[in-house]
Amino acid sequence: MRKRLLFLCLLLCTPVFLTGSTHQELEKGTVIPKVICKDNPEHSYALYLPSAYTPEKEWPILYALDPGARGHIPVELFLPAAEEYNYILAGSNNSRNGPWQQVIQALIILWNDTREQFSIDKKRIYVTGFSGGSRGASIFSRVIMHPVAGIIGCGAGIAKSIIKPEQIKPAYYLGIVGITDFNYREMAMLKDQLEQQDVAHRLIIHKGGHDWPPAKTCLQAIEWLEIIGMQKNIRPKDDELVTKIYEKELAEARSFELIGEFSRALSAYQIMAPVFEEWVDTNELLVKIMSIQRNEEYKEETREENRIQEQEMQHLRKFNQLFNQIDNNTPPLKNIERIISSMGLNALRVKADDKTEDKEYAMAIRLLWGLEIDAGSKGWDFFQKGELPKAIFFFEIAAQGGSRDSQRKKNIYYFLASAYARIPNKKKALSCLRLAFENGFDNIQHLEQDEDFTLLKKTEEYGKILKTFKRKINSK
Repeated sequence: MRKRLLFLCLLLCTPVFLTGSTHQELEKGTVIPKVICKDNPEHSYALYLPSAYTPEKEWPILYALDPGARGHIPVELFLPAAEEYNYILAGSNNSRNGPWQQVIQALIILWNDTREQFSIDKKRIYVTGFSGGSRGASIFSRVIMHPVAGIIGCGAGIAKSIIKPEQIKPAYYLGIVGITDFNYREMAMLKDQLEQQDVAHRLIIHKGGHDWPPAKTCLQAIEWLEIIGMQKNIRPKDDELVTKIYEKELAEARSFELIGEFSRALSAYQIMAPVFEEWVDTNELLVKIMSIQRNEEYKEETREENRIQEQEMQHLRKFNQLFNQIDNNTPPLKNIERIISSMGLNALRVKADDKTEDKEYAMAIRLLWGLEIDAGSKGWDFFQKGELPKAIFFFEIAAQGGSRDSQRKKNIYYFLASAYARIPNKKKALSCLRLAFENGFDNIQHLEQDEDFTLLKKTEEYGKILKTFKRKINSK
């Protein structure tokens, strides 16, 4: 149980402390971190009611699903957009990365409570989620058995085991992903799949990694859904708003051109043209599209992007082949360094340290972060099953992934130390325990109670390590 808690910390390190509220005390124009569901008091959600809210009219609502059940985070990020465009925000404090049964229960309870308590425009129901929450968002309409007007999927695609891309209809799908997000390729492929299935969609790429998008991007997403809402006649047309959003989108597309990101500029012009054509003269956009398509710099950029994509896919195929090998026929642990060396991680690390090569840098970051997450998760699964050689292989691979200052490293090395201690391999166990401390592990109480280290605790080296880091921890 203690190790399970440590593993949860590996995936999600930020604690959240929320205060309670009742429906009689709900304020407008401020984030309420915890609104308890009337019929299910163990469930709650973060809430934002726009300052203009009144129950006498119906309001659009955006439901938000965080993978760590931290409902206040997306609510705070979407707050500026919600206040400007009069959206209710409801961020679940129960929906997580899984399991699905619990996610579905949380969505049903959230839906039932909010539709009972607030005056909601049933034609303008929207849902967003990040990472596992994005996958939950993709099935929200099916769960509540009511159509949603739009889905904002951040940092991950759809729940493939439950829903297919073509089943997103009639909702508009707006994907958002960071350029260094390890799910970047997944989101790019989903965009292509939605295109093939004629599902109305857009993909927005921001400069970040695997996280909720910044508030500026959240605002852009809501503004785009406002335009789509006018196009679908589910909200009144607003000429002034159309002009405002068109000029903002046009300015962003032009900025991509100016810095030589012709692919992003072309994509922006292409997505704008059919959406705005019924309201504004889009001839400028059509001219821009044709001009970029003939541009030699754009063609060269496209070739470079294709090269990097193929390079990234080659790495992913190599990783998958190795993972399958470890799963099916684990090599001897004496070969672990040679096998990890064959993965080409040193070259990726060099690229990840060179921020002057934007596209190569982004690719390397994506691969290294994804490797840490995937290998770490598999290592934990095998550790729980007691399959220690497999766990060690995957934890050793995970230790080579991520960034040099990854907050997960301390737990990865701790699990490695624990696995090595149980084999037993005292030398490796002590080395990994030292690395765990060097990377920020400080749960001395857990270590001293951990029976996996019983043999190690009898060694002089263990005492030296513990003494050294106790002194460092106490001096902080």
